[in-house]
Amino acid sequence: MTRTSRARRHAAALVGTVALVAGPLATAATAAEAPRPDKPAKAGTHAHGGGTTHLLRTVAGKDRRLARLGTSTAVTRLDDAYEVEVVAGIEESRAALAAIRAALEAADSTLDVRAAAKDLRSFRVENHRLVVTVVAKADRLLDAATLAADTVGSTAATTAIEAALAVTATSPKSDIRAARAALRAAEDAETEETEETAPVS
Repeated sequence: MTRTSRARRHAAALVGTVALVAGPLATAATAAEAPRPDKPAKAGTHAHGGGTTHLLRTVAGKDRRLARLGTSTAVTRLDDAYEVEVVAGIEESRAALAAIRAALEAADSTLDVRAAAKDLRSFRVENHRLVVTVVAKADRLLDAATLAADTVGSTAATTAIEAALAVTATSPKSDIRAARAALRAAEDAETEETEETAPVS
């Protein structure tokens, strides 16, 4: 075998070895450079995920409750003037719910959804039920005080009605306490009037 042949075989073997080593290295480098696929977003974290759907159902439920309350006998039995104001308050709250629903449907980010959810958490249908209860009771006290020419009782009952009508679905708890306290004051005034006018045995 000539020196030239041996040299050629050594060169060929060297080229093969380099190819074997370079192949895996090139593959690893390509894999390292390739961008990693984005992880799928968790359900409910994007603007129109499961969380938004749940909030929209909550909005619909609150709206149905308000609609039923607005046409309930508890409201229609109120004095006509008070009924108009109570129904107007309910309709304003329904309009506020519609605005929350629109905000949720148009939400472009999680922050938008959270803002709408915060508004929804502060929205209490039961506030309107309190309004109806206080107005109904205070109106009866007002009628009794008027018949008895009880100025103190009339004033207390009127104050209770006004405090109740000022309450909305998003009123703070302080307004709720004020309406209840005004009703208790009207009831106390009636009790005092009854005791003063009761015949002495």
